[in-house]
Amino acid sequence: VDTSWIIDGQGQHQRGTCLRARARRVRVTPAEQAGSGRTNLSFFDTLWVAAPPVQLVFLYELPTADECFPSVVRRLKESLAAALALYLPLAGRLVYVAETRDVVLDWSHSDAVGVAFTEAEGDMDVRRLAGDEAHDVPAFRSLVAGAGRPGAPGARAATRLGGGMALGVSVHHAATDGHGLWRFVDAWVSASRRQGSSVTKKSLGSPCYGREAIVHPRGDELARELLHKLAPNLPVARATDYDTRRFELARRTFYLSAQDVRSLTRLINSLASAEAEAGSGEAPPPVSTFVALSALGWTAFVRSKDLAAGEDTHLIFLADLRARLNPPVGRRLPGQLPQRVRGERGRRRPLGRAGPPARGAGDPGGGAGDGGGASGRDGDRVRRPPPSRRANVASSPHHRVHDATDFGFGKPARVELVSMNHDGEMALFGGRRDGEVQLSVSLDPGRMDAFKAHVLAACRGGGVTAGKPWAGLTRRPRL
Repeated sequence: VDTSWIIDGQGQHQRGTCLRARARRVRVTPAEQAGSGRTNLSFFDTLWVAAPPVQLVFLYELPTADECFPSVVRRLKESLAAALALYLPLAGRLVYVAETRDVVLDWSHSDAVGVAFTEAEGDMDVRRLAGDEAHDVPAFRSLVAGAGRPGAPGARAATRLGGGMALGVSVHHAATDGHGLWRFVDAWVSASRRQGSSVTKKSLGSPCYGREAIVHPRGDELARELLHKLAPNLPVARATDYDTRRFELARRTFYLSAQDVRSLTRLINSLASAEAEAGSGEAPPPVSTFVALSALGWTAFVRSKDLAAGEDTHLIFLADLRARLNPPVGRRLPGQLPQRVRGERGRRRPLGRAGPPARGAGDPGGGAGDGGGASGRDGDRVRRPPPSRRANVASSPHHRVHDATDFGFGKPARVELVSMNHDGEMALFGGRRDGEVQLSVSLDPGRMDAFKAHVLAACRGGGVTAGKPWAGLTRRPRL
């Protein structure tokens, strides 16, 4: 599969440059390869074949970057090789099989197994990149890994910067979902921190490579139908101009303190209880941090858009349904799992009357092609509003990414999802401090100031209209 849409890290930058001087690309192979094989993509995987890769950048402040960068890179490559021994498919290739019209993940040829790792130097200061509220999108793009070999499901890049370094990760979403990616990162970090000790399946758990756990009477047929609908020109699977338009959106990151989060959830819970009491109904259970932050982000999105009365809006997010598989596979399967898109819609209310019913496990309508919509009958309904009125939430505030990515030379000063693809896409991560939540958003540049004003007003306690984040909407948010 031609993965030519993966950013190559070069080009002119608007705010600064991060040119890669003396860049060197090597192939990191698994420390040991116990067996070979291939696995077909499930119909949940094929939804992502023509989507851009998942790209993350981790910024580390290293006071002695010039001296320690070579040893840090060596450590990263050695631990990457150890982690790949557990996750062999991520060192393989996505291959189109013309005879069956399938795309498979193949790690059967040892001479083709490995991950591209780029070592480079950049001319930017890591402290500025880590401290800016607005993302320097061109710089972040240059720091994520390039494509490597055709069909490679991932690549890595380490770039020396002033005052530190950047680690870029690029993974093809058809090869693994977010859960599988972070399990792999956990193995990589564990290997790096052990330095010299092997990473064993006993200590980290053996992933389940195959998709046999996803049972559907028309599974293979559905996979082929979706594959050739989304990528009709296989073996070439090129992104459209959509892939370049996404980088024209403005991006900012907000950090909500533990007190901000508590205040927001307390406000939502008190309003819900008051509404239930007034209606003589049963008080709903307390909202989670995810629900509270999604409500805040969606409301800020809607208010920034100045929607007219009667215009619907949707919030879309994915739910991990591994526990609902029968028989259950636990958390070992790194591929896409039945995931459910739930759209909520209302008229000038971001979280109002329930939208399309959620699809259950085993139904292809429950997956999302790129985090911004769904396929199948329910997917058609979720896609009904134009893109400018759809918001989507990725990741989870419970994922402490800064704590989870200390490879042994300190926690990152900043972690960002570079591959936010939509106007209205939000990424939630656990923040840098205890109880803190990081909210990053990709938005129409002309709407960003209004979004920011709403978030800040809600979190300062002054609120928007008597401190209620959703004041002025026709109904209180519900999730």
